[in-house]
Amino acid sequence: MRFHPEAVREVYDAVVVGSGIGGLTTAALLARAGRSVLVVERHDRVGGYAHAFRRGRHLFDSAVHQVGGEILPRTLAALGVADACTWLPVDPVYAVRFPGLCIAAPAGLEGFQQAFAERFPKEEKGIRSLLQECRDIRDEAQRAEQLGSLFDVTRTPGRFPSLLRYRRASLARVMDAHLSDAWAKAALGALWPYLGLPPSRVSFLYWATMMLSYVEEGTWYCQGSFQRLAEALAKGVRAHGGECLLRSVVRRIETEAGAVSGVVLENGQEIRTPVVVSNADLRQTVFDLVGAEHFPAAYVEGLRRLRASISAFVVYAASRLDPAAHGFGHETFCYADRDFDAAYQDAMRGEPSWFSATIPTHLDASLAPPGEHLVMLTTLIGARPARPWAQLKTGLSERLLEMAEAQLPGFVASLELAEGATPRSLERYTRNENGALYGFELTPAQVGLGRPDQVTPVAGLYLAGHWTRPGGGVAGVVTSGVGAARKILGLPSDDALLGD
Repeated sequence: MRFHPEAVREVYDAVVVGSGIGGLTTAALLARAGRSVLVVERHDRVGGYAHAFRRGRHLFDSAVHQVGGEILPRTLAALGVADACTWLPVDPVYAVRFPGLCIAAPAGLEGFQQAFAERFPKEEKGIRSLLQECRDIRDEAQRAEQLGSLFDVTRTPGRFPSLLRYRRASLARVMDAHLSDAWAKAALGALWPYLGLPPSRVSFLYWATMMLSYVEEGTWYCQGSFQRLAEALAKGVRAHGGECLLRSVVRRIETEAGAVSGVVLENGQEIRTPVVVSNADLRQTVFDLVGAEHFPAAYVEGLRRLRASISAFVVYAASRLDPAAHGFGHETFCYADRDFDAAYQDAMRGEPSWFSATIPTHLDASLAPPGEHLVMLTTLIGARPARPWAQLKTGLSERLLEMAEAQLPGFVASLELAEGATPRSLERYTRNENGALYGFELTPAQVGLGRPDQVTPVAGLYLAGHWTRPGGGVAGVVTSGVGAARKILGLPSDDALLGD
């Protein structure tokens, strides 16, 4: 018999659909403000892409590798749960390997600039000017968040020159304006898989804020896995009287007179609420949970035009070999060449030619038995294969293991376990469309005003997570969760919600 849990109450001030990091952030902040809150999660644990899982004595993060920026620790502190997580510094932020070129990117802006300037001395001026552009964008974006509306940016262009100048710019376009060495561009742009698009297509604005959050504000791994982060936010929900209902599904979001009136759970329980925050796939929210007929036609058509991001294929492995002996740190990207457009197309065809290797046991040995290391091999991959994933999984796992073996001789023979996960696996656990990693693609046209706001046309329906503004990544979804809570509470700025 299937277990159907029930909510404690029949009426809440707010219901949050999904317990990804964005939804948990909103829920915890609303609960802290005195609202009665229910989080409904279909999985047996909170976290979404931040959840962790065990295979014997090995504890793997499902998708999150590291975090950066100031918004997350600030939010945890505001919720009174900062001590629930121990943060281990990641340095270097990343390393990149091409045939004939390897470079590590140190933490700290000055060290980062110096490392790349030493490797590409003729590009020192361009490297520094590019990173200064990133700082300007980061600073303007932080000021813009305090306005409460991106429309205010366009109304006061003198205050936000960089945001307006680069609002439609790709990373490649801006790099071309500052740098001439193709290898320097490739080494600086190597983190593009964190945003799911190559430099020729990814938003420079989003890349700039991501890079500065890692390089200048700090890069961290959560000791004990990122499940600890999710549990800290859930602790913030419960500590302020909220409730997290696991192994339960929202079947429908109900409306009356154009406004949210409640939700119906899979077990048939009806819950009355004037506010629903969807941390779920946005198109599923609109088309399946609410019904497109309740939204303006222009909003619905706009959603249909937006492109969902790419997914990933991951091999979760445990090895007796220490990758540090081969120069691998916490996060290393291995590319066959510097043609990132070709690398992206290889991924879309389901024939990946590159991978990243994440080894969290270099920072946290408790994740695996003594003498073993966890190695997560990740590549982006198109989500619509010609054959079923079950038929492709073994071949793709072998492909990534072979590429890793070329970089880490003896790796395959040292394996204690290796388990592949397809986009279908990611979709099964998160219900994201085709296992989309970043919600909608992070193109220049799909960030900022081109991305759905946290406030929807249906009164009382709000959004949190990577389908809404600002976009994907842990810092992005926390920012979305803060923004949703602020708008629900009617506060003028993030500072008013989180404190100075």
